[in-house]
Amino acid sequence: MSTILIVIFTGIVMLFGLLGVLLPMIPDLIIIWGAALGYGLLVGWGESGPWLFGAITVFGLIGVVSEIWMSGMGGKLGGASLKSILVGVILGFLGFIFLTPIGGLVLLLVGTFTMEYYRLGNAEAALKGMLGVGLGYGASFGVKLLLGIAMIGLWVLWVIIG
Repeated sequence: MSTILIVIFTGIVMLFGLLGVLLPMIPDLIIIWGAALGYGLLVGWGESGPWLFGAITVFGLIGVVSEIWMSGMGGKLGGASLKSILVGVILGFLGFIFLTPIGGLVLLLVGTFTMEYYRLGNAEAALKGMLGVGLGYGASFGVKLLLGIAMIGLWVLWVIIG
């Protein structure tokens, strides 16, 4: 396959991954990272490729961690206990893997609400903690969007300088 076709295909896949930041059913930064990996394997790494791919990897990891961290911070601001947040995050992670990203979000929220309700016996307080987690998760979209753009920018630099 010609290099130009690989570049075009990789760019399209990366834009699809960036769209995934806005559509929770698509695993966003993972797709961008995978496209960069595929580019390196098909076209070659070149002199700067390993360094740029390393930076793309770090940005992708920051994006994944920020999603979890910001959800937890939102829950803490909403009054949820650390135990409730951890249960929500674990259920959300399992839902993401075994269901869909939407399933992960639903299990994150339901897990946090259920633990808070069990802990407090108050649906209103449990709802406040759950909404905090949801708002934190929502805020992570902005961070992931910027990181996705940065990852694509690093790949474009890689294509240009080799």
